[in-house]
Amino acid sequence: MESYFDRQHHLLKISVYGALLFAIFAIVWGVFVHSKIILFDGVYSLISVGLSSISLVTAAYMQKQDFDRFPYGKEMIEPVIILGKFLVITILCLFSLFSGVSTLLSGGQEVSAGSGIIYSLLATFGCYLFYFFLNRKKNHMQSGLVEAEAQQWLMDTYLSLAVLLGFILAYGLGYTRYRYLMPYMDPLMVVLVSGYFLKVPITSMGRQIKEVLDMKAEDKYMKLCKEIVDGIESKYGFSESFLRVSKSGLKLFIEIDFVVAPSGWQPSLGEQDHIRQEIIDQMAPISLKKWLNVAFTLDRKWAV
Repeated sequence: MESYFDRQHHLLKISVYGALLFAIFAIVWGVFVHSKIILFDGVYSLISVGLSSISLVTAAYMQKQDFDRFPYGKEMIEPVIILGKFLVITILCLFSLFSGVSTLLSGGQEVSAGSGIIYSLLATFGCYLFYFFLNRKKNHMQSGLVEAEAQQWLMDTYLSLAVLLGFILAYGLGYTRYRYLMPYMDPLMVVLVSGYFLKVPITSMGRQIKEVLDMKAEDKYMKLCKEIVDGIESKYGFSESFLRVSKSGLKLFIEIDFVVAPSGWQPSLGEQDHIRQEIIDQMAPISLKKWLNVAFTLDRKWAV
């Protein structure tokens, strides 16, 4: 049976080959019709090849156990890699934004709208197919790397769709008295698309930074963990409980400290293990790997 890492590796390879194909297609077409927005699409896809290749190498490296150097696992590598990917995409968007503004100020650039429409139709359909495929697989795998790949393809789909609408508008202008505006449509599309795209990587980087800094996990994880801990505290009559949850890649780190009342029931080692098993069983709905640490103390200072 194919393992999780084998499936992830296979999906990342599909994304790499797909991005390479689209990069070559877009760059050749963009040079042929002298279109900055199509070149931007091609360069974005080419950078995606490099970023996807890094994901591929990272996935293979994370699969190898190395307890001596990574006693808590290699999951922390995943948000670091994803953060780097979106940082590169942000730089590309900023560069394209300034390039588009520069072309607008210098009088625009004449582009064949008809050939642009043909390209953007093919690109929009092709990119969406890759996004749909990876996104559906991602929902079954809970892989941050595959999710990042799907996001890249979704961004490229939106880019191609925006290019299509822009070229249709430019084509229509050719039959009106505003024909003189046609040279401005290509750089204007670059400015609008790259400016809008800045929101996607910046938002995603914020989530990855939280994981790198070991900040509190998302509310959907915190809520379930809090309900479980409150239930255990009430069931066994503990004085107080402290819950800390953080997420790193595919692993959820959970630390629970129960303060036991000196005059109340004090669990033996076997009973403590039983409570740990009870907690981990109730956390079954969380599909991530779980690093669970449950401690019991009579003195509150060891829990705070």
